[in-house]
Amino acid sequence: MSMDRYRTLGTEGTALYREKASRFLAWAFPIADEAAFKLRVDAIAKEHHASRHVCYAWVLGADGQRFRANDAGEPAGTAGAPILRRIRGTELTHTAVVVVRYFGGTLLGKGGLVHAYDEAARLALANAVVVERVLMQELVVRCTYAQADDVRAELHRCGGAVLQATFGEPCVLRAEVPAGQAAAIAAAWSTRGMAVDQGK
Repeated sequence: MSMDRYRTLGTEGTALYREKASRFLAWAFPIADEAAFKLRVDAIAKEHHASRHVCYAWVLGADGQRFRANDAGEPAGTAGAPILRRIRGTELTHTAVVVVRYFGGTLLGKGGLVHAYDEAARLALANAVVVERVLMQELVVRCTYAQADDVRAELHRCGGAVLQATFGEPCVLRAEVPAGQAAAIAAAWSTRGMAVDQGK
């Protein structure tokens, strides 16, 4: 996989896994950030308030450097960790999996729980569509009005886009470009007398 690309989910996947009368309901879905995840997990927890175990894991960042796993009352390492391993095993980021357990009356033991949460996560992820996205870098360019059309054309050619534009003297365009091309594009614009800053 290219350094300026990452894999995530393009659609949501759901699954139901049964183990000794216990039911494991799973959701796999894309997330933009931690706040978006919190809204979704809170909604799932509210809908399934009868379950005491709303376990999850999520991974964020283009290279998956931010992550969290939660056992939600299950024995340590039996729920969140296997879910997280499953997300990482499929090399996904900006992805979350939530698994709700309804106890069926038979204890599964630690090994049984690990297997069940892993399998529920696997099934939900298998029912979602994986997509590849381009990692984008923000640039802010200050240029003349005459140069603004050239900037727009170059952005279109490289798969970038203008996010915001203010036309004056100078014109200020906030743009995003594929991260792998950002340095070369910024250098090329600078040599033509434009001021280029890296955005957030």
